[in-house]
Amino acid sequence: MTVQRHDSPHPQIERTFTAVRAALPSANVAAFDAELEEITHAPVVNLAALDDFLSAWWRIATRANADPSDRHRMHREAEQLQSGARTAGPTLAEVLARRGVQP
Repeated sequence: MTVQRHDSPHPQIERTFTAVRAALPSANVAAFDAELEEITHAPVVNLAALDDFLSAWWRIATRANADPSDRHRMHREAEQLQSGARTAGPTLAEVLARRGVQP
């Protein structure tokens, strides 16, 4: 058995602050900057928190770039739910109860 290489249809995003920020949708850049500012301007910089921050935003940037239309759809549906133009579906508890699963 051999391993086949599967090239990603989208370019990989380097896991650096600059690359991640550049790859983010414009709607997310201000939140990225604010969170980074908060972490880096603490009296003592928590390196674990800084690494967690970069990992989380890298995942957001990667997903946003992998399927931009899906991300737009998700935001459009969220806006519809918040405005009341669309009713919310069942809660997780309701779905689990219908399936006979006890939490």
